Amino acid sequence: MVLTGFLVTFAGVIAGIAFAVWRSGQVSLRNPQPGSSIDGTWRTDFDIGSENASGPLRARIARKGLFALSRSEAVYYTRVVDDTGAPLDSTSTYKVTGTRMPCDWWSITLYNQDDHLAANHDNAASINLDRLIGSPEHWTAIVGPTRPAEPTNWISTAGTTSFDLTLRLYQPDLDALTSGKVTGFPTVERLPVQTGA
Repeated sequence: MVLTGFLVTFAGVIAGIAFAVWRSGQVSLRNPQPGSSIDGTWRTDFDIGSENASGPLRARIARKGLFALSRSEAVYYTRVVDDTGAPLDSTSTYKVTGTRMPCDWWSITLYNQDDHLAANHDNAASINLDRLIGSPEHWTAIVGPTRPAEPTNWISTAGTTSFDLTLRLYQPDLDALTSGKVTGFPTVERLPVQTGA
């Protein structure tokens, strides 16, 4: 009887700890979070930066530390999969293609498995509208471990085992974003493996 009571109490404590960790976001930061998505790939939660943010959402934001501005100033999207739905892989190379987005300024930044910038010396953690090579009306970037031979927009995955991409839209057109009819969000295509000649 005492053993049964102990086991029930122990199971309750473990379940409570597991629930608290899950609600804080510590075990699910690599997975898409609840909220809105654009074509099922770029995910956001429009409660981030608003008065509607729940306690668990605020805890996740405080822990991750990447989403600090109000929703009228910036909207943040995260991408953890390519266009086929496969998880982003640091050993693969991707072509990111985009057009003008519904905001005044934007950036795409790579974060590693620990939600930090990649630990490398490539000086290629992100791209943004001001430093874009090519037209903002139609642009491409390479995301991968090796710097492309030709000058191009590049985000380095060197020094990571897994990663996600964070798209920040500053001074966003919230009406367009919440209408569900937004186009122009970047695609992420996994490129075929190049073999030596």
